[in-house]
Amino acid sequence: MKLAFPFTASLLALPAFAHGDVRDLPVTRSGSSLLLDGKPWKAVGANVYWLGLDENVTPPAGEPYYAATKASYPTKGRTTEIMAVIKALGGTMIRSHTLGVSTGNPLSLMPAKGQVNEKAFEAIDWAVWQARQYRIRLLVPLTDNFDYYHGGKFDFLRWGGFNLSRDRDEKNPAVQNFYTNATVVKGFKGYIRILLTHVNPYTNLTYAADPTIFAYETGNELTGPVWKDQDVPVEWVSEIGRLIKELAPEKLFVDGTYGVNKSHLAIKEVDIYSNHHYPISISTLKADLSLVTSANKSYFAGEYGWNRAGSTADADLASWLKEIEKSPAVIGDTFWSLFGHNVPDCNFVEHGDGLTMQYGNPSHAAQIQLVRQHFLQMSQGTAISADAALPLVSCPAPTSM
Repeated sequence: MKLAFPFTASLLALPAFAHGDVRDLPVTRSGSSLLLDGKPWKAVGANVYWLGLDENVTPPAGEPYYAATKASYPTKGRTTEIMAVIKALGGTMIRSHTLGVSTGNPLSLMPAKGQVNEKAFEAIDWAVWQARQYRIRLLVPLTDNFDYYHGGKFDFLRWGGFNLSRDRDEKNPAVQNFYTNATVVKGFKGYIRILLTHVNPYTNLTYAADPTIFAYETGNELTGPVWKDQDVPVEWVSEIGRLIKELAPEKLFVDGTYGVNKSHLAIKEVDIYSNHHYPISISTLKADLSLVTSANKSYFAGEYGWNRAGSTADADLASWLKEIEKSPAVIGDTFWSLFGHNVPDCNFVEHGDGLTMQYGNPSHAAQIQLVRQHFLQMSQGTAISADAALPLVSCPAPTSM
């Protein structure tokens, strides 16, 4: 028998945070390492892009739904279960696009220029609150290179007077106006201010003040007019970084350029450089690390395909993860991507990109074991056997710990 999702009155009250609770402390950077409460801390987990706005589940009749892009808000139970799964995997954090990228859709935080949809904050507020309850940290991109259901840079271009779309104009030099046009940049910075100054009613903290969100990223896979050209101006990265540090001085700042741009290494506001690995490649990882360590900054493997072992010339999943573990400058990694059950019916949610990991799915068991071994080694220095029993995650999962 599947139980209905257990809402409790006490959980909806504002929390009384314990004095000295490590969850109230920020993650900091020292050179190429990250620290929490003065101790080394690793950022290992999954990409869970849908926590703020989903495209995979049709909600019951009467619930908010935008059929054109299949957009809906995930149930609270789905979000809570994902936190429990990350904990069971030995993870410490989640990278989630839709906790920051939410524009241009009727259900978004900013459906249209200058409009704020307060109802859209509910799913994000709940995700941040549940992450705190499960002692999970969050890394949040602020926009996207693409024109997805949840929004991206093309929304700000259109709102700034440039009639562009990714389908038609991906290679149009005019897309650089996202970084260079004063009106467009002002609009993007205004959106960031609205997001970071929002007060979460579950925590009574702004997103800027809540240490649960340990880092903000300029965007997901940002480029210029040519795919992976790294043509993101230094001046723009620095300007966005200054804004983040002004609004949220204790947040870490991630350069969301797709790949490590050599010209960005001297940007003082940047704490973490990142790349996405499709396919996984040890030689690419080493080349990135050579650049980032020369600047005494941190490196994060923001995305990689977990189920394509053996698809590259120099890496399978096991060797790739081992290489990360032995590289001190790699502060962590998040595989693409994690899904759970459609709480409250507790059937697995499916996604069609071929990279959907489902904890508890027998067909994913070998890779789940490898990922859990890796996370525990990174986060706790704990070695476990490949056949160690996986912790049980109930559906629904408890809403607090």
